[in-house]
Amino acid sequence: MDFNFTTEQNEIRSKVLDFARNQFLDNLADNDRDSVFDHEGWKRVADFGLLKGFVPKDYGGDGWDALTTVLALEAFGEGCRDNGLGLAVSSLVWTILPPLLALGTEEQKRHYLPKLMSGECIAADGITEPQAGSDAMAMQTFAERDGDHYRITGEKCCIGTAPIADLLLLFARTDMDSGPWGISAFLVDTNTDGISRSPNREKMGLRTLPTGDITFKDCLVPASSRLGDEGAGMSLFNEGMEWERGFILASQLGAMARQLDDCIEFSKQREQFGQPIAMFQSISHRIAEMCLRLETCRLLLYKAACLKDKGASIPLEASMCKLAISEAFAASSLDAIRIHGAKGYFSEHQIERNLRDATGSLIYGGTSDIQRNLIARLSGL
Repeated sequence: MDFNFTTEQNEIRSKVLDFARNQFLDNLADNDRDSVFDHEGWKRVADFGLLKGFVPKDYGGDGWDALTTVLALEAFGEGCRDNGLGLAVSSLVWTILPPLLALGTEEQKRHYLPKLMSGECIAADGITEPQAGSDAMAMQTFAERDGDHYRITGEKCCIGTAPIADLLLLFARTDMDSGPWGISAFLVDTNTDGISRSPNREKMGLRTLPTGDITFKDCLVPASSRLGDEGAGMSLFNEGMEWERGFILASQLGAMARQLDDCIEFSKQREQFGQPIAMFQSISHRIAEMCLRLETCRLLLYKAACLKDKGASIPLEASMCKLAISEAFAASSLDAIRIHGAKGYFSEHQIERNLRDATGSLIYGGTSDIQRNLIARLSGL
C-alpha cells in the first residue's frame, strides 16, 4: 500500500473539495427541517462529473479506481455540509454501479449507465424488508417466472431514495426452497405497474435523503431485467456488501474532517474564564480524540481501497471500515456538541445535525453489532 497519492489524485481531490465548498451553501437548515432532497444539487453533482468517476471509460466514465473514488467522495463530504446528499452520491457509486458493471449485460449497461451518470436517473437498492433487516436472507419478496417475465410480490422498507427513485436494484426470491441460493437480482423501473411507494418517512437524521417503502403487487417485469443468472443474488449481495460497507462512509469521513476543523477554530475563538477554551485540557483532549478517530478511519478506508484495487476480497476490511467510521462519526459528533456547549445543542447553529446524521450510519448497511459479529467470525473466532 502506498498512500503517496498521484498528482492526478491530488488534483481530483482538490477540485472536488473546491466544488463542494462553493456549490452547497444555501437552504440546508430549511431542507433538513422540512426533509427536502436537493434535486438541483444532485444535478450539479452530475454536471460536475462526480457520478461518472468510477465508471470505466468504455462507458463514458473517467475510469477511477477505488482509492481515487474514495478520495473524491471524502473531499465531497468535507466540502458539502449536506450529509444526506453525500450519502445519496455514495449510495449510487457503491451500491448500484458495482453490481451493474459486474453482471449487467451490454444492453443494460448501455441503457442505464448514461442516465445514472447524468443524474437523470436516481437509483435505490432494494434489500431490506419488514421482517428481514439484519437477517437479510430472510427476505420473502418473490419473483415468479411467468413466460418472458417475472411476477413480483412483496415489500421492501427503509430504502434510501425510494420515494424519488427511477430505478430499483431489487433482490427477490426466485426459488423459495433453495435458501440463499434462491435469490436473484433485478433492475426494475419504478414506474412499472404494480409498484407503489410510500411518502418520505420522517426520521431522526439524514432528513435530506428521502427514505421510504416500496410494495410490489403482481408486478410484471421482463426477464431481461434480471441482473446476472437466476440464483446469483447471494453472490451479488456478498460482493456488493464489500463495496458498500467498505466505502459508503467515505463522505462521512470527509464530514468528520470538516467537523474537526470547525471545532478547532471555535475552541480558539471561544473564551471562558479569561482564556480560549482550547487552553483547557478537557477541550484539547476531545480535539485529540477526534483527530485520532479521523486518522485511524482514514487508514482503514485507504487500506481497503488499495486491497480492492489489487483484486482482493475484503469482507473483513469492509466490516472494519463500516464499524470504525460509523462509531467514530457518532462519537466525534457528540464531542463537537460538548465543545460548542449550548451553541452545539440548538439546531439553528447546525452543529447537532451531524450527530443525528451519524446515528443512521450505526444502522444502515448492517448495524454495528452485525459488523462486530462478522469481524469476529472472519478473524477466525
